Amino acid sequence: MNTEEKRIYPRTEVTWAISATTSARTIQGETKNLSTHGAFICCSRPLFPRERFLLTVNGPSSSMKVIAQVVWSIMCVCNGEKSPNGMGVKFIWHWPEILMA
Repeated sequence: MNTEEKRIYPRTEVTWAISATTSARTIQGETKNLSTHGAFICCSRPLFPRERFLLTVNGPSSSMKVIAQVVWSIMCVCNGEKSPNGMGVKFIWHWPEILMA
């Protein structure tokens, strides 16, 4: 089994609340890890691959809004045990000087 890390940018394990807003719905969830270019988000109903959305990340002292795109998503129940539903996202664009709260 190949366990070599393929990410270019290192990720930090963090659990911060998020909301993901599309033209059709808003979902709530939380980050599990985060880098300067993407994140893994746990949520009950992940968005579909290639979907773009407004991501609001609520950190411990501020929040940030980022345009993001779903790279992959998973929603499954395997052998009667629930696996973590979620999605891997990449950040498309952000305006920290305007949207940091």
